Amino acid sequence: MAEQSETKDKNGEKKILAEAQARFKLAAEAETEIRRLALEDLEFRAGNQWPENIKRDRELDGRPCLVINRIPQFVQQVTNDQRQNRPAIKVHPVDSGADPETAKTIQGLVRHIEYNSNADVAYDTAFDSAVTGGRGFFRIITDYSNPTSFEQEILIKRISNPFSVFFDPYSKEPDGSDASFAFVEEILSPEEYKTRYPNSELARTSDWESIGNQAPSWMRDGSARVAEYFYKESIDETVHLLSTGESVRDADLQSLLSNAALSGQTVEVVRSRKTSIPVIKWCKLNAVEVLEETEWPGIYIPIIPVYGNELDINGKRILEGVIRNAKDPARMYNYWASAETEAIALAPRTPFIMAEGQDEGYEGDWATANRRNHSTLKYKPVSIGGVACPPPQRNAFEPAVQAITMARMAAADDIKATTGIYDAAIGARSNETSGVAIQRRSMQAQTSNFHFVDNLTRSLRHAGRILIDLIPKVYDTARTTRIIGEDGESKVVPINQQFNDNGKEVLYQLDAGKYDITVDVGPSYASKRQEAVSSMLDVIKAYPQLAQFAGDLFVKNMDWPGAQEFADRIKKTLPPNLVDDQKNKAQEIPPQVQAQMQQMGQMVEQLTAKLHEAHDALDQKSLELESKERIELKKLEVSLEIERAKLDQKDSLALLNAEIASINQRLQLINYDQPIENESQNFEPNADGAQGADPAMEQQNLTGEASPGLPMGPNQ
Repeated sequence: MAEQSETKDKNGEKKILAEAQARFKLAAEAETEIRRLALEDLEFRAGNQWPENIKRDRELDGRPCLVINRIPQFVQQVTNDQRQNRPAIKVHPVDSGADPETAKTIQGLVRHIEYNSNADVAYDTAFDSAVTGGRGFFRIITDYSNPTSFEQEILIKRISNPFSVFFDPYSKEPDGSDASFAFVEEILSPEEYKTRYPNSELARTSDWESIGNQAPSWMRDGSARVAEYFYKESIDETVHLLSTGESVRDADLQSLLSNAALSGQTVEVVRSRKTSIPVIKWCKLNAVEVLEETEWPGIYIPIIPVYGNELDINGKRILEGVIRNAKDPARMYNYWASAETEAIALAPRTPFIMAEGQDEGYEGDWATANRRNHSTLKYKPVSIGGVACPPPQRNAFEPAVQAITMARMAAADDIKATTGIYDAAIGARSNETSGVAIQRRSMQAQTSNFHFVDNLTRSLRHAGRILIDLIPKVYDTARTTRIIGEDGESKVVPINQQFNDNGKEVLYQLDAGKYDITVDVGPSYASKRQEAVSSMLDVIKAYPQLAQFAGDLFVKNMDWPGAQEFADRIKKTLPPNLVDDQKNKAQEIPPQVQAQMQQMGQMVEQLTAKLHEAHDALDQKSLELESKERIELKKLEVSLEIERAKLDQKDSLALLNAEIASINQRLQLINYDQPIENESQNFEPNADGAQGADPAMEQQNLTGEASPGLPMGPNQ
């Protein structure tokens, strides 16, 4: 039995090797032109911008061969814009089994995975390769949390060399999600290979040359190719839809029905159908053997491509970056820069014109006359037809430096036109004068190259789907893990287990429900904070009173040491109804305490009703007392008014007598010869207590004539 099993394993290994070598050859042949052009683009970016034959001829002639490498700034304009506006993976619940809070937890876990594995480096490297040569790659792996742990975690890693990946040429999706296989190769020297895999069959083989003859693409120049091989297989299976709405495989059906029967539930199969379930296999192999083999837990090949500009011409696939169409203008720019330098530097050293034989004996001096500064140049006098020839002279001419300079400027404009990036976008001074005009020109450059960022967004969406598929399978046990919020704040939460959160029972079950992915493209959270501070400042300038109610939010978004502490102190000064502090929220009250509080509330209501009745009675008595007091008070006020009137009448009578006496005195002074008889006559009170008037005065008032007792004055 052991021999049969070993034979079966050997046959299966040979089948895998044969299939892998055939697929590797297929991918290599299909990508030959793509790889060649991408390598040229990469070398061109690095500064190798002259054709080899032209460069060799110019160097042999001693002519300048300058490289004014303007390509990196155009590439970095696209890549750095992506770094400032990083796409972010968003998780959303899809079906009824999914929970919004669990979706937030999964999204926080995705951020933790990205932070823990430096995923931004993986994204940036893949995007840079796509902008440069037309495509790049990054990958997702699983590994143990530490050397002694049995818990695995998910990591996102970069693939620094895009030429090490051989991808399924029949994949048509822009994110590579439909790929059936992929290789990630590594070329090892014999010493390095034997150090890593000392027990392998190839390490024990001394004759690598013969193996190289059998598999030349796997054994090159004495080195060994070791490749990770991902491939997709399909398993035919029957799935069943249960009356509970759950879908299960045929292998799990009986156990689920048995468990339902034991718990007293009635579960029936509603529908059944045949399906094909994808399974991803992984192995590491060389030319002669499979070194490692396992099954990948997800349903997608975890190699994610990032493409640049993609064209399909009669079935031939072309992948381009920013550099591809800018190479010829860049070569022209280098040529005209070299020609300009050559024309200016060699202008005083134009060729000499001499008669044949005049350099005889001095050939070496004349051969280097344009490269060295000789103190003297000797020549041999020569006569032609008895006439002495003039000494050698330079063939002076004026180089067309201005025309060369204009051609160089035109080449620079061609580079901008082919990349879609103009002066305002790369920070150079241009015709734009206002900030709005400069910003719009910069946005034009971003728009012309936005397809690169959009392709990265598609790849990240696929990476998010891979993570959503892997997380319930890798984080499948009850554990405590870190999640990171959008603002960068992290916290540790239990997953796949019930726990108490401020008196509330919470369960984040990662394998329950279905979730989907979107990608948000825009400024980073730090950039959004800066924009928020600027907008808040404008609002507070227009409405200063707002600082009293939202000053803590304004300071919290600022980026300087102590801003959070400053914001916390401002928050303490706010009115209680404006503060929404999650930490100080009341915990949920247990049911028994709620019942006691309800009874106490009823007692309080009864006591309050009795208290109101007592208050009503007191109010009635108070009203009665107040009414009697008001009546007595009114009586007193009337009596006081009567007495005051009497006093006023007495005072008025005294004043009137004084006034009459004063008048009589004045009359006596005027009519001194007539005695005043009634000088001291006073008013007597009437029977009703009022004082009556003098009868003579009453007669004067009625008849208009003066009484005998009051003589008329000159004015009367």
